Amino acid sequence: MTYASLALVLSLGLLGGCQTKTDSSKSSTPSTPAASSPTVATVNGKAITQADLNAYRTVRAAQLPNVKLSEKALLQELVDMRLLEQAAIAAGINKQPSIHAKIEQQRANTLIEALLQQKFGAKKYSDAELKQEYDQLTAQSGQEEYKAAHILVKTKAEAEKIIADLNKGANFATLAKKYSTAPSASKGGELGWFTAQTMVPPFAAAVEKLKKGEYTKTPVHTRFGWHVILLQNTRKVTPPPFAQVKSRIQTLLTQQAIEKYVQSLQSKAKITIDLPKTAPTASATSTSGHTSAVAPSHN
Repeated sequence: MTYASLALVLSLGLLGGCQTKTDSSKSSTPSTPAASSPTVATVNGKAITQADLNAYRTVRAAQLPNVKLSEKALLQELVDMRLLEQAAIAAGINKQPSIHAKIEQQRANTLIEALLQQKFGAKKYSDAELKQEYDQLTAQSGQEEYKAAHILVKTKAEAEKIIADLNKGANFATLAKKYSTAPSASKGGELGWFTAQTMVPPFAAAVEKLKKGEYTKTPVHTRFGWHVILLQNTRKVTPPPFAQVKSRIQTLLTQQAIEKYVQSLQSKAKITIDLPKTAPTASATSTSGHTSAVAPSHN
């Protein structure tokens, strides 16, 4: 998931537990009660305000909608949580690096969610804008879908040996389970249904040239390694009607707006990356961050 996609999830309030906290993001410095929010309880001299209780009620109701508690019971829960929080701080748990990092991440999640909700939560797109995006997506979605399996190995020589074994009548799934380094190995190399646009270009080009039941007679090279590909079936793609995916396109356009916002922040920021370069994950699928909001339906 890209940072922008994560931000979208946060903005839509779908990241479970990101707001479930006992004020742990402020565990070392208790918050000062707002003047407009009366204190409803104190725990060892630390105030719990009506605003704290209201926020806890909202989060709890979202996570446990079928569990109803009285105001007094909710407050008792919050008091108990503050007691446990204070006990954790007294034990120095908040100073442990891994715990401190988790607290900071929860704090960041809450701030990001609030920021994106404020900037993009109320944004609505007209039917004309949504239909325009739908038309572009359906035009790009392709007319054919493929069902294939593949065997991924590190060298061309390994791939050529596998092809030689297939030429002698070896079972493709058996070879995939034995030799493939791809995540699909345990499933006999099965990739399921996909469109050419969702695969890296060399892989897609090879699949498009195959007939049903054929496998590649020469190894296919991508940045992930060397592939032997078996085309199992093809079918025509029929996009779902506009009305069915309208809300998903709204989400996609919101995501695109957030991505532009993040890019604008990046362009103004001074960023230094110190991580060493790592090899890509072994997978035939494209790592593009753009995901179509229009999932194909089939005849």
